[in-house]
Amino acid sequence: MLRFEDILEKVESYHPGLDEDLLRRAYVVSAHEHRNQLRSSGEPYLVHPLAVAMTLAEMKLDDSSIAAGLLHDIPREC
Repeated sequence: MLRFEDILEKVESYHPGLDEDLLRRAYVVSAHEHRNQLRSSGEPYLVHPLAVAMTLAEMKLDDSSIAAGLLHDIPREC
């Protein structure tokens, strides 16, 4: 399973001045809000926001965009 630290490492590789606190806070909020949700596959729902955040990191987007990726499903799913 993809880990938050994997995303953080990816972002740090191209954005040395990133706001790590912003990303950590977005991750904590996302993990908290999705804590009791499962995907139809049975996986924790959090795998989706993590995958979105990694895709954005692979596109070398900024930390605010990646934080938005971590949080994007909260209004709809929670």
